[in-house]
Amino acid sequence: MQVDVKIKPCVEEVEVLITAEKRTQFVNDLVEVIWDFDKHSVTTLTGYIDNRAYIIKVTDILRIFSLNQKVYIQTANGEFLIKNRLYEIEDVLRKQKFLRVSNSEIVNIKKITDIDLSIIGRVCIRLSGDICVYVSRRYIPKIKKSLGI
Repeated sequence: MQVDVKIKPCVEEVEVLITAEKRTQFVNDLVEVIWDFDKHSVTTLTGYIDNRAYIIKVTDILRIFSLNQKVYIQTANGEFLIKNRLYEIEDVLRKQKFLRVSNSEIVNIKKITDIDLSIIGRVCIRLSGDICVYVSRRYIPKIKKSLGI
């Protein structure tokens, strides 16, 4: 497969051209990936406190966690209830810099301040605002690989 990028300052919208001998499953899959790429760029989520809805920027999210069968978003401004399941949010944010650290928690990689590996068998991730998140043992290899540890 050959990939070529042409930069033209006068172009207002990105155009993708696929040139192939014939329409194959590979070409169809490639088209679908390109369409999905644009659809999954989520920049905000809606969170709730009592009966008020708040627009939360994805870049402001520290972590997303489940507690008592409810899912919450934590930012520097507080915790907000969201109406989605954790796996749904993980799928929506798959293009963003978020990492699953346990069955009940997802963290924003850009908000990690340090990682404590000194505790034997456990990993503690510290987020902005001095929030500690413990990594589940089964997620440790994936996290180490994702963060290059």
